[in-house]
Amino acid sequence: MEQFLYPTLTAFFAAFITWFFSMRKSLAQDRAAELDNAVNAVKYYRDLLDDITARLTAATDTIKKMEIQHKELTLINQQLADEARNLKLTKEKTSS
Repeated sequence: MEQFLYPTLTAFFAAFITWFFSMRKSLAQDRAAELDNAVNAVKYYRDLLDDITARLTAATDTIKKMEIQHKELTLINQQLADEARNLKLTKEKTSS
């Protein structure tokens, strides 16, 4: 009986110790994988935010240029309207 019991208990305890340390190792690997995933997610969103910032800056610059162009075109339109009004008045004076 002892010839069967001692090797069996030795195998059981060896298996238990192996299982215990492998469980700790797998938990550590899972935590490391979670950290890697978090780091990758942060990097992804940081890159996305940088891209959005660059696009927003470009859009703001475009809007500023368009506002300047709009003011210039409004001024030109006003000058042309004034010229048309003056020509119309001159035409009415000469035809009278």
